Amino acid sequence: MVPAREAGRCAGLHLKNENIEAQWTVIAAGCFSANIEGVAAYAPVRPAKGQMVALRANDLKIERVLWSEKIYLVPRNDGRILAGATVEYTGFERGLTAGGLGRILAGAIELSPGLAAARVEETWAGLRPDSPDHLPILGTTDLDGLLIATGHFRSGILLTPITAKLVREWITLQRVSVDWERFSPMRFQSASAHRAPA
Repeated sequence: MVPAREAGRCAGLHLKNENIEAQWTVIAAGCFSANIEGVAAYAPVRPAKGQMVALRANDLKIERVLWSEKIYLVPRNDGRILAGATVEYTGFERGLTAGGLGRILAGAIELSPGLAAARVEETWAGLRPDSPDHLPILGTTDLDGLLIATGHFRSGILLTPITAKLVREWITLQRVSVDWERFSPMRFQSASAHRAPA
């Protein structure tokens, strides 16, 4: 997949066996965004693996999200308690490790000792897109018609509504209701220029 350039603007995408034309192209491929040819300069994201554990403790009621420096616990409506999460830079590897799960479980029990008797119902790992400054990458590029929406790191699900709103506003109105300059994909272009030898 490669952004298609036509008359100095992005005109869609070139796929392996197909060209897709579009007035606006939005790169929102999470931790895979930098793997799209020509996008890494705007979205230098890398995968940050996060291991998670779902627990069930029938005799323990947690009614709100609990945080510590090591862990967070999220109660679900189905009675499960989600505990997480690690932050590991292991490339695109998504395997679970005893050490990662052990840190999560130890932190969960330290935060809520009643979880020592909880049943482990599920374990999994996901890959989050992390930017060099740990901030989202959101906005226009110097290639007209190309927008980037990635790099949300540990807050992707929380930032989805505002990200979608701002991208929609830009595509339909060419303006946004919230200042998104701090998250501009062009900030990495500026950083590269400052590092270049004189």
